[in-house]
Amino acid sequence: MIDQLKEERNRLDQQLDDALHTFAEYEEGMNVRWQTADANGRQDLMAERSRVEEELGIVTIVLRLDEIREALDAAEASRLG
Repeated sequence: MIDQLKEERNRLDQQLDDALHTFAEYEEGMNVRWQTADANGRQDLMAERSRVEEELGIVTIVLRLDEIREALDAAEASRLG
């Protein structure tokens, strides 16, 4: 089970790196649009930003990584205890 969790953690770490890279590229483009947007346009951009973040699954990946780390910590504690 520990090996499976470690494999999943490694896979998700890579997936998170890829998603964050993609999001950073998106942010660069959004910053340009932000500078020329009016108040309504900026609200639309913030909604779009949230959608992009959700589509990339960043929050979901981070939450799952937290669960995996907790499970690995618990397994390590029980092994040592």
